[in-house]
Amino acid sequence: MANDPSVAHDPPPYGAEVFAFSHPAQTERLDSLGDLCDPATTADLARWDLPAGARCLEIGAGTGSLALWLADRCPDGEVTATDTDLRFLSRLRHPALRVLRHDVRTQGFPPGSFDLIVARSVLCHVPARTELPARMVSWLRPGGRLYIEDPSFFPAASSPDPVVRRLGDAVTTTLAASLGSDVAAWARSFPAPLGGLGLAELGMRVHCPTLTATNAAGRAWALSVADLLPAMTRAGALSEAGGTRALAHISRPGFVDIAHAMIAMWGVRPLTRHTEPRYAG
Repeated sequence: MANDPSVAHDPPPYGAEVFAFSHPAQTERLDSLGDLCDPATTADLARWDLPAGARCLEIGAGTGSLALWLADRCPDGEVTATDTDLRFLSRLRHPALRVLRHDVRTQGFPPGSFDLIVARSVLCHVPARTELPARMVSWLRPGGRLYIEDPSFFPAASSPDPVVRRLGDAVTTTLAASLGSDVAAWARSFPAPLGGLGLAELGMRVHCPTLTATNAAGRAWALSVADLLPAMTRAGALSEAGGTRALAHISRPGFVDIAHAMIAMWGVRPLTRHTEPRYAG
């Protein structure tokens, strides 16, 4: 029965086979994504005051650049940085930083644990993504904020460049087939997934970075596609030769396009209960 192809099995988690933590270029790929995303994410988070001694949680902290930024901002508090594999986080040192092995799919935290919860490029890769925001809200203290940010490849789908369109479609298709990811419609639906959770100050932000051969987006795309290429070939989304040509295309001098969008949504657990979500813009 275990090998019966008619029996449905959950896809392997992010980091096990696809974007494997053991891949020799994984640190560089994650660092490139941090260089791409950190400026917009930290600009959002810097807008909001945190209480003295704030307790913060970053789910899926990767190589820890955002967790370290939070720790610098909350030196008298505590920042818990989690991931399913800690090889990139265990090297970090900061008096306000705690590193914890944690799988958000199956593990939780006590109610009212945190003043801020951040999950970036996490929920899009979890098949049960729609169930998680409600659980995460329960981990917030009254007045605490939930911040979720995920990619959507809709800019690639509308590119005038057929190679970029094909590459974006191959990434979207392959991640869906291999991980159960949604990097198309999920983030594009924001902030609706927070509606009905009793949150105040609902808001969202969209960032569409420029894609060139040499910037952070270009490095992240090149490293991600190279990592995904075997899975793309298995899924029939892009041949090895087609992937090699696409990588050469986006690496050529003078290449420019729009990368995937990074879309963030947030909301605050109110100090008193209310029934209607309030969008703050």
